[in-house]
Amino acid sequence: MDDELRITEDEGDVVDIYLSPDKTPVAYQRKKKELMEHCGMTEDEAENCLLRPIPIEIFYSYDQGLWGIESECLSSCEVYDPYTGKEIPNDNLP
Repeated sequence: MDDELRITEDEGDVVDIYLSPDKTPVAYQRKKKELMEHCGMTEDEAENCLLRPIPIEIFYSYDQGLWGIESECLSSCEVYDPYTGKEIPNDNLP
């Protein structure tokens, strides 16, 4: 296994994260606000959407630490290692 981080379609570890107003109140409220203000959802629609898991791609920066990013965005944006600030090669970008 290579120590260099690289985003590909073939490899990666994904965990499902569930947000809740009780266990993750800050993230829950921020995501709910985003869904309502930027996606045009009603409060009920946003709360219903938040019942579904959010897939998070997990990365391990060798000798640095573990971190994650929403899987959905990996096909449309550059990703930077939060420990080093270096861009991670992303084979999923057009």
